[in-house]
Amino acid sequence: MKLEIGETGDGALHRRLTLELSMTTSATSLQRSKLRSLGLVSILALASAMVASAPGCLDQQGSNPSTECTTGQTDPTTPDDCVRKECQGGKFVTVASDTEVPDDANPCTQDTCSDGAPQHAAVNGTMCQLGQGMGQCVSGQCEIPCMDTADCDDKNRCTTDACIGKVCMFTPDNDADPDDMNPCTTDACASGKESHVPASGEPCGTNGTCNDMGVCIGCGSDTDCPVDDFCSDWACKDKQCVATPLNEGMPLPTSDQSTGDCKIKVCQGGAIVMNADTSDPFNDGNVCTADQCNDMNAPVNPALPALSQCATQDNPTGMGKCDGNGVCLGCSQTSDCGGGPNWHTCDTTVNVCFSCDDNTKNGTETDVDCGGECIERCERGQMCNVTSDCAGECDGGLCVDCSDNTKNGTEGDVDCGGICSQKCSNGDTCNVGTDCVNGVCKGGTCAPAVCDDQVQNGGETDIDCGGPCSDCPAGKKCNGNNDCINDCVNNICN
Repeated sequence: MKLEIGETGDGALHRRLTLELSMTTSATSLQRSKLRSLGLVSILALASAMVASAPGCLDQQGSNPSTECTTGQTDPTTPDDCVRKECQGGKFVTVASDTEVPDDANPCTQDTCSDGAPQHAAVNGTMCQLGQGMGQCVSGQCEIPCMDTADCDDKNRCTTDACIGKVCMFTPDNDADPDDMNPCTTDACASGKESHVPASGEPCGTNGTCNDMGVCIGCGSDTDCPVDDFCSDWACKDKQCVATPLNEGMPLPTSDQSTGDCKIKVCQGGAIVMNADTSDPFNDGNVCTADQCNDMNAPVNPALPALSQCATQDNPTGMGKCDGNGVCLGCSQTSDCGGGPNWHTCDTTVNVCFSCDDNTKNGTETDVDCGGECIERCERGQMCNVTSDCAGECDGGLCVDCSDNTKNGTEGDVDCGGICSQKCSNGDTCNVGTDCVNGVCKGGTCAPAVCDDQVQNGGETDIDCGGPCSDCPAGKKCNGNNDCINDCVNNICN
């Protein structure tokens, strides 16, 4: 017996099975019947197995899924969400990926992945930047001071920006449209963040359809495919959008990077991934803090040690000293303001050096550019605290002198006595004997010289002796023998 099983048509498998059963004529009719029955069952089973094993037969009817990807291949179109789609057994499956860290666009959180789950830990106390605004992290939020809403652009399409109480407020706007220019994603805002969900099954391009990865899998030209970027080149090949990875391992251009976040965007397998970058700390513009990246790849700005030098305009030398709390002090004493004469003074209440010739009362000056630690003394009528502030002396908070025709300061009488070089005449008022020309002040009046006033005055060569008074005893000063009881030797009576 001979059995043939075959298929015809283009590309069809043609198989032939031939089985010949020869039986001798000596076999009985019953034996032949049994053999025939047994052979037919075996032949049919074998034929069915051969047909089922023919490649492509059932694929054409859609009962066996065709291969969708190559083992090890990753889908570059998936967002950074701590997981990636990886080809396993011809199918893309989701696996954990702690390198695909999602950026929540908040500079006051530390973005990490843990076993495929996003983590956004709050950062406190560090400087932060949103758009062009500079502020400080408080409980995971960037607080930016402002004067009006124009100061509050955070460059986030999913927030409404406003200046309230001199602090920028960024309110989530769920009605905003963050269009990513991909026809195969549904763009939306939620809680101030953009989302671009694959629009699986939606029409796209020319007779194309969006797949579950947000890619148009039917195209008529390259324009039906996602827009090219630095890391991938999209093209329409065999009516399918295909991405060719570009610039593997290379960082994106500066215009596409976010500065001051201790991270760098690089190309990896056609996708943009975020790597740590210790050379990109946040510059807070403070000369008394260090701009660093910590062990968690987050920007920090710790204060420099006290007395560290810092550049400042508050000191004529151009250099000041840090206070250990992140503040640059122009000075803490006048000697910090430069050597030589005191042409500058230090106001320790604000730690700033002030010039003594800036036409302004500042620093330790008691009046404009005089007094205090300035080399210039204040003149009559200018303000003072003590006499050393004045060219003359300080009386009641004002500088006075010995030629103002007024009795003031320490003067015994008008413009005489006290600090004045002019002594007061007999009969003038006085405070002490040194105010008077004869050195004698009695009852507040300068008295004439007499020989018993306990002061050397008049023509006396010593106290109350010599000259017009009685002769001086031994040891007293003299001008000649007539001044002494005995002789005058070397101007001393012996």
